[in-house]
Order: sequence, then structure tokens, then C-alpha cells
Amino acid sequence: MTKVMAFLCLICISSTLHAQVNLVYNGSFEAHLRCPDTWDEVKFAYYWNSIDTSWSPGDTVIAATHPKCLPEYVNICGTYGGEAPENGFFYQYPRTGNGMISSRVYYDLGLAGFDGYDYLQGRLVHNLVAGKSYCVTFFATKGNWAGYNINNIGAYLDDGSIDTASRCAKAQTQCTPQILDTNIISDTLNWTKIQGSFIANGTEKFITIGDFFDTGNVRKAYLGGSNFGWYTFDDVSVIASDAVAYAGRDTAIKPGDTVSIGAISNGDGMPCWWYVLGGSSPIDSGGTIKVHPTTTTTYVVKMDLCGTVTYDTVQVRVWPAGVAPTFASLSGVTCYPNPATNEVTIEG
Repeated sequence: MTKVMAFLCLICISSTLHAQVNLVYNGSFEAHLRCPDTWDEVKFAYYWNSIDTSWSPGDTVIAATHPKCLPEYVNICGTYGGEAPENGFFYQYPRTGNGMISSRVYYDLGLAGFDGYDYLQGRLVHNLVAGKSYCVTFFATKGNWAGYNINNIGAYLDDGSIDTASRCAKAQTQCTPQILDTNIISDTLNWTKIQGSFIANGTEKFITIGDFFDTGNVRKAYLGGSNFGWYTFDDVSVIASDAVAYAGRDTAIKPGDTVSIGAISNGDGMPCWWYVLGGSSPIDSGGTIKVHPTTTTTYVVKMDLCGTVTYDTVQVRVWPAGVAPTFASLSGVTCYPNPATNEVTIEG
């Protein structure tokens, strides 16, 4: 009976604690159709576009119908306009991996009708649950050669209705972002974390990142040289606020092997940091990482969800050369009675 009660307790615990799942597809912009080779190619990053989804890869940027609200997909493998780290508007490496987004989030020529706002829109894995709290996180840096530093960069989550905007490059002031950073972001070197939580209404299936305020409602610092505020973005996540860190299951590898640890799927872009047990400096970030230990090592993952910090550990055992791992057989395990009504006993 004691064995059964312990087993049931484990089931109860696992049903109330939920490992982290990033509900944003391709949150670190690693998966792409092909390397970018000019401006405005946001749709080469799978599951991402602007709020004008009529544009598709293959359309030319000089076409008369080309929308003016398209961010740039940037990758280490990119060329003219889509290259990193050195670009026409910044010098920046992606925060993680090889991909990121460059976006003109503010534009002011001082002339009516001349709009130039970019909006970055991504798909969620599924609709959010009504009444449930979610933590939204993304990271930003300011482009080195942009003329403006601004505040009020935020994220707006909805059912996609924002995509019906008649002028996608106009400040979308009809939308109230659930997540908003009211500080002016001026750092061109270090990534600034933008994070906040909100209660979903159940219709949200898209996330849109940008500036949702007109020129009169944004605090800004004009540096000269251009009429826009240009920022890069990376590592976007939407995670249920009650989620806890998950380092994965203990595993064994052969000498020289590499193994993935952490979230089972869609782990990129999460606000997680990894350490070797006993170490004080992070070795990597994101919900899933690859490790290549030479000896048996325990790793620790730390997740910060809007101020709630949780930890988990995983051990990667490295078997000595020439020794194969062996696992206990289930042949000696019995479970009775079968069928059972109220109680079951497991032995072995």
C-alpha cells in the first residue's frame, strides 16, 4: 500500500506542475526558408510576417504594391540588408543562435501621410486560455546608426484583427499593447529584456511587436542623422505564468556525443539560463540547449517568468569508452490484482 500511495503522490504532483512551453513558434528566428539577401524579408523566418501578410517570399521590394511595414529578417548567413553582425543600421550579433529581426519601430518626417512603422507579427502554437495568466518576454537592442531612441516598445496579442489595418506602416494607435516598456531603450550593445504578464481572453493567437503610439505619445531622444528609430529583436516567448523550469530527463551518452537537454520541443527563445552545477556563470540560454560533456555532468536551468524564478537539474552521464549502458529489465515487475477496483500493488 505504501508503494501505491507514493506512486499516486508523484502523479498528483506532476499534474499540478507544468514544464515550460514556449507558445511562440520559432521564437529565436532560427528556422528559415532561406538566407536573407535584402531588406524587408521578414517572411523568410518561418511563422513570422508583418501585419500585411499579402507579401510573400519572391515578391520584389521595388514593386508598387510592396507594403512599407516589413521588418528585416537578419541572419549570420545573410547578405545585403539581411546580414549580421555588421549591417547598414547596426553592428549586433543575435542574442542566441544565428537569426534575429531588425525593425523600424519609429518614423517621423514631420509630414502628414509619410508613414514608415514596421510591425513584427508571429503565430502562437494555439489560442491562449481565457482567464489564464501568461508571461511575455522578448529582447531588444537599439540600432547604432538610428536617429531616435524611443520608449513604449510593446507586444500586442490578438486574434489577427490587426492584420486588417488599411495602412500597415501607420502607427497602430487603435491597439493597446498588453506588454509595454515605458523606458527609453538606448543600449546598442547589450540586449534589453522587455517582459510582462497579462490575463488572456481566449482569442489570442498572434503576437505583434512594435510601437503602437503616435509621435506625440512617445518619449524620444533625437540623435540626428536619420528620421527613424531602428531596433533589433530576438528570443520571443509566451509562457503560462504557472510553468516551472524543466531541464529534461537524466540521460547517458557515449564519449564524444552531443545531446539536447531541456524543453522537449519549441524551446528556443525562452527566458532560461543554464549552468553547470556549482558554477556561477551561465553557459548558455534558451529552453533547449546542446551539451557535449566529457565526463558525467549535472546541469541546472534557471527560468525567470516575470519575477518568478524556478530551477531544475538534469544529469548527463558519460559512459567510459567501450562500456555500453545497461538498463533494468521489466521482466521481474508484477502488478496485481488485474483487473483492479480500488487498489493496485506494483512489485519488482
